[in-house]
Amino acid sequence: MSPSHPPFRVLFSRDTILRRVHELARAIQDDLQAAGATTPPCLVSVIEGARPFARLLQQVLPGQLPVYEVRASSYGRGTVSSGQVAVSGAERIPVQGQHVLLLEDIVDTGRTIAALRARFLGDGARSCRVATLLSKPSRRVVEVPLDYTGFEIPDEFVLGFGMDLDGRYRELPDVVIYDPEVERSFRGAAAATGGA
Repeated sequence: MSPSHPPFRVLFSRDTILRRVHELARAIQDDLQAAGATTPPCLVSVIEGARPFARLLQQVLPGQLPVYEVRASSYGRGTVSSGQVAVSGAERIPVQGQHVLLLEDIVDTGRTIAALRARFLGDGARSCRVATLLSKPSRRVVEVPLDYTGFEIPDEFVLGFGMDLDGRYRELPDVVIYDPEVERSFRGAAAATGGA
């Protein structure tokens, strides 16, 4: 049976991601206890990309906390940031007086996180911490505090585990490095054998 997607190089396997998310959850719990927090954090996931990361954290944090979703993106089409952050859905999230834990799939330029933190703090959140699965510090344009980071990565365009390229490859279980040559070769081979 032929593979259903190009054989991109795996950067982090799903098992590695699961282990790291459990470690982040323990760190979040420890920090909440140390701060004497009497209420659970308000979890806010940046969609679409952060959904798998948010679901995992929701499962391993105590209390099965609800996860609110906000849409924010600085990407148009392709692999380059547009530099402009569009935010929608934030007005429906009850952040007033809450400790917000913002969940992101990847922080590269920092623009999206900076815009969201400013929005939630402006809406009355007591605090806004950030947990991201991936951080790409070499691409940072706006310095933002990252309280919990799964992995730092080099300046590569990554896909899978919720992250996509124009809607493709989001469903891959691992985080992989996008390679257009690998994709072209795969599609060429699939076309030659009558595949999709």
